[in-house]
Amino acid sequence: MSKIKKLLSIIISGVIFFLCAYYMVSYFQWTVIFQLLTHVDWKWMPVAVAVTILFFWLFRAMRWFVLLKAAGIHIDFFRLYLVGSISVAFALVTPLQSGEALKVELLKKIGALERVPGYGIFMTERILDLIVVLLMAVLSLIFGVSKFLDKGTMFAAVALMLICFMVFFMIIQRISPDNAVGRFFQPFNQCVRNVKILAIVIVLTIGGWLFIVLGWYASLRSISISINILETAAMTAITTLIGIFSLIPWSLGISEVSISSFLVYFKQDIPLAQAGALIVRVYGIVTLILGFIHFLVWKFIRSGKQMPVNIE
Repeated sequence: MSKIKKLLSIIISGVIFFLCAYYMVSYFQWTVIFQLLTHVDWKWMPVAVAVTILFFWLFRAMRWFVLLKAAGIHIDFFRLYLVGSISVAFALVTPLQSGEALKVELLKKIGALERVPGYGIFMTERILDLIVVLLMAVLSLIFGVSKFLDKGTMFAAVALMLICFMVFFMIIQRISPDNAVGRFFQPFNQCVRNVKILAIVIVLTIGGWLFIVLGWYASLRSISISINILETAAMTAITTLIGIFSLIPWSLGISEVSISSFLVYFKQDIPLAQAGALIVRVYGIVTLILGFIHFLVWKFIRSGKQMPVNIE
């Protein structure tokens, strides 16, 4: 059964990718797009984008540090920042952005972290990300971004989401910590039960995603696309979710189609909207470049003296 599901997911992802690729080849106005891209200020745009990426990684490293410390695991922050940055960059090119789990394996390899608590904390991070991105998408739609969706329906959707999350929390908390599943979700339970830690990691999660929104905003502004922060947040959240659940590595094709459709919805000219989708792709390329640089730093440090490992 698992093989059938895997095969179906591959087929569905392949079909989606083919349709998006066909749409881009057939309907993107490439001649006009390339002309528009020549007017991008390439001097400041990569710098502005790089700053937002680095702050996003910094906030994620801080969140990871807090969650590890709450679980009684103490690892130096610089090490966490390096492996976290590498894994987040690598996650871009993996289905469901699962490549971020690489940070657990990197720390396991050097004896700084065990897999069960590591993946438990990683799962806690993914749940927090999902909650924040979903709420960011829905709230952006509710407060003025969508002119066609009924607000009552949207509020009902938010309420349903919150109920589902609460039910999930109640089920997880009732799992005994004596079995493997309980040990896996123990970091999540510790986070939820400690109000101070929960508040800190939620603030860090929101702050991190805010920098992603600012990065997309700066990218679009560099090509003279004027949409407000609320609209950018809605587009960032929804297209990110679409890309993740499409199971297509790096969201190739579907990201461009989704972003260009959003920008057309926001009253941008079609060629400019399509150019905007490509400029956001440049944002991803800058992320990969910075991730590779961090990987080189990690390899250089590993080939030299060992960084101290502090585990309690």
